[in-house]
Amino acid sequence: LFDERGWLAEPSSFHRAPPPAVIDRETETRLRGLSFRHVEFHSGFEPREDVPGRQRWMGRGGNRTGHAWMLRHPGKERPWVVCTHGYRMGLPTTDLGGFRAEHLYYRLGLNVICPVLPLHGPRRHGWRSGEGYLAGDVMDTVHAQTQAIWDLRRVLRWIEANGAPSIAAYGLSLGGYTTALLATLERDLACVIAGIPATCFYRLMRTHMPAPMRGYVDWHGFDWTAVERVFSVVSPLARPPLVAKERRFLFAGTADRLVPPEHVHDLWEHWERPRIEWYQGSHMSFRWEASVGALIDEVLGRTGMLARHDADVA
Repeated sequence: LFDERGWLAEPSSFHRAPPPAVIDRETETRLRGLSFRHVEFHSGFEPREDVPGRQRWMGRGGNRTGHAWMLRHPGKERPWVVCTHGYRMGLPTTDLGGFRAEHLYYRLGLNVICPVLPLHGPRRHGWRSGEGYLAGDVMDTVHAQTQAIWDLRRVLRWIEANGAPSIAAYGLSLGGYTTALLATLERDLACVIAGIPATCFYRLMRTHMPAPMRGYVDWHGFDWTAVERVFSVVSPLARPPLVAKERRFLFAGTADRLVPPEHVHDLWEHWERPRIEWYQGSHMSFRWEASVGALIDEVLGRTGMLARHDADVA
């Protein structure tokens, strides 16, 4: 089906361009003294007709509402950073802390929005955030990632409609994967920062599947080649990025056991070897790595995000 429709030959054709998000509700919320807004909007995403798993996916009613955590300055519109969280995140405590939202908002003076990925946080379908996103059902993962991109682009269109002078995209882990995929569809981002990014669902699934289970599915003749081909429509490695090389950045840990360093290396090669920061740590230690914080500040300054803000203030 994917071959017949031309989606394997041109993966970007699998993704439809959405309209801007329409904010249905904003709720003022506080977290450890930090005031932010919980934004809700109708996702409007529907899997393509005839694609397997469509009916099952549409049956997850709670996933139809999009959510985001937003810190927005009053007055003249400022540059925005769109922060896309990782697997099992999607809550204010993990997202705002993981992205150092306070620093981006107060110290750098930027507007910040953290969209919640499908099946995460208030959109979860199981008892844990992220349940069903990477649970082994290939089509659920395809639909989840396609909706993630749809929702992110709806948020981008909403920000643009409000007159934002520039927008940066920054993702962590699964969010790094999603941000890298976004860069194959969106040209006008001020910069893209892929942090500790997974880059291949197929290899990630094979890596983390217990050996007995992998042997069991191989014995049953499970077609891994078909899985790899279907995943290509949501792969950041299937198409060249539209964002210019000088606006692409990465960081990763040399001791990462969740996202093996070769994943990051593959994206770095695919992105034509842009600026990358390797820190001597694990998947989760990025939050305390001084070099990562320095890279984020450097990137936002180098790509004009902070200069535009200073000009607005002046």
